[in-house]
Amino acid sequence: MTLTRQLSDSLSAARSFFNLFNRTSAIDNSSINGLQLSDFKGAIEFDQVKFAYPCRPTSYILNKLHLTIKPGQRVALVGVSGCGKSTVIQLLERFYDPMQGRICLDGVDIRQLNIQWLRSSLGLVSQEPILFNLTIAQNIAYGKENASIGDIIEAATKANIHHFIQQLSQVSEE
Repeated sequence: MTLTRQLSDSLSAARSFFNLFNRTSAIDNSSINGLQLSDFKGAIEFDQVKFAYPCRPTSYILNKLHLTIKPGQRVALVGVSGCGKSTVIQLLERFYDPMQGRICLDGVDIRQLNIQWLRSSLGLVSQEPILFNLTIAQNIAYGKENASIGDIIEAATKANIHHFIQQLSQVSEE
């Protein structure tokens, strides 16, 4: 490869790199505008949602998805890699907006909601377990400043891991 060709390729790569950083998001993540639902129940509806990622606009990940989740209902999104499980969550948290259709919380289109309120009102249990090099208690308390041991036990109990943790403690004491 000639020096001219290498320079040309390098300039092209640099241009693409800087264009990526200069891109502005269609969604203003710092916006404080929008509704905050005062009596949030948790009903979720995907109404005829059609979506493709901006980098592949003709390759639809979701095509007229209709999904209704009632408040308190437990739902598992299960499927092969690339079928849209993570996309559903990214759309719900408004990292992207659907190309067609709408997503509603308690009957309100999420595009009308305060994005910071929306994201702070949702919880996600990722498919990749991540633990820090800390104790189990510190990992559980990581998201809550000044969490008491009672808070930690309550969280572990709600996550159905408290009994397992107690068994680990018994093994380490032997």
